[in-house]
Amino acid sequence: MKKAATAAFSIIMAGMMFGCSGKSSKSRRADAKERPTSWSVEQRSLEDITPRDGETQVFIKRDEEDEDIIYLIQGTLSPDPVNNEEDALDVIASYSEVMGFDDVYSELRLRDTLTYDREIDYIFDQYCDNMRAGKVELTVNILNGNKAEVLKNDYMDLWGFSTKPKVSEEEAIKCAEAKYTVKKGTKAELKIFEGPKLVWEVPVAHTYVTDVYVDANNGDIVHECEIVY
Repeated sequence: MKKAATAAFSIIMAGMMFGCSGKSSKSRRADAKERPTSWSVEQRSLEDITPRDGETQVFIKRDEEDEDIIYLIQGTLSPDPVNNEEDALDVIASYSEVMGFDDVYSELRLRDTLTYDREIDYIFDQYCDNMRAGKVELTVNILNGNKAEVLKNDYMDLWGFSTKPKVSEEEAIKCAEAKYTVKKGTKAELKIFEGPKLVWEVPVAHTYVTDVYVDANNGDIVHECEIVY
């Protein structure tokens, strides 16, 4: 299940994509090209997963409104051991069709590897044009020969997603100033927010709010980051 011709695959993907890649085919732009139907590694299905030792069934958590979206799989995901970041990515990539991933080798970056008494967690952040979006986590059972047993999915659907703002940084700051005090010289940062939405994060001076997210397409304030005491 090792990645084959990944570089060539990424080049093909780059030529096909409008904006960034992403997940299910729901609610995508009409002018976005069709997403690919093949991947650089052999794909596994849910039928390939077996229950973990001591359990009688595979556990799958799906979205309540769309059963095609899977948030978590718990079971033995692969007979191959996961000994490093590359092995973890290979297992994740092998469930691209099931989970809705497009090109994990170009989209995911390792954030952290957490080692516990019995488990190792590989935590990958999803990036689009160097902006962090979602994340994917793979848990490995040390006592079961480093087998991958839990796959958690918080991957954003960014197929056809444009990272070019229609609202400028200066305009976003003015939008924030309509409701909050913004210090002189404040800089805004372009980010991908849940939805997904392209937003400007603008720091503000307020008793209970530290930042506001301004929609980079229409200037609306879509989120306020409150101070947690």
